[in-house]
Amino acid sequence: MSRIRVAVVSFMALVFAAMSHAADPAPTGGPGWTGITNPEDVIAARQELMEHAELLMEPIDTITVEEVKNTDQLRTNAEAIAAMLAALPHLFPPTTNLFDPQAQEPKTLALPAIWQNFDSFYKLAAAASSAAEAMSETHGKQQLRAASLRLRASCEACHTLFLRPYKAPEVQKSDYEFDFESVLGEK
Repeated sequence: MSRIRVAVVSFMALVFAAMSHAADPAPTGGPGWTGITNPEDVIAARQELMEHAELLMEPIDTITVEEVKNTDQLRTNAEAIAAMLAALPHLFPPTTNLFDPQAQEPKTLALPAIWQNFDSFYKLAAAASSAAEAMSETHGKQQLRAASLRLRASCEACHTLFLRPYKAPEVQKSDYEFDFESVLGEK
């Protein structure tokens, strides 16, 4: 290979390497890197998204035990949930891994397992989004009921692995000994 050809190939390799780095900048904390600059806001955003997804799921879950009504609304809810679940994994940058197992009320209920096995988390979110999309295209009351069960199962598959399970508060001895009269000003 001639020296000119080697020089051209070397130059092209340098240009390609520079372009690769420019196209994939490292997180710096500047504008747009909210996972770095405002991780608690990102956590709040994903919690808000999930709360609204659960509100949309209420009528969908209801049809598993009650008559199927408002089929158009059920499909519309499922379509919105599909979009929400497609966006969800993008609200989990590593800087939001703030779960504290010792905290009574941790900043997030998202378990560290999400970031330890993000590929599985991403695939489960995509599967749930697909289940919601499939339900949005389903017609027939029995078919909608079956689709709603598949959607709920796909949500639970992710929650089981990656969401802190609910634990009811325990009654403490101090709860029995609490002096209500002093707090309420009664004697």
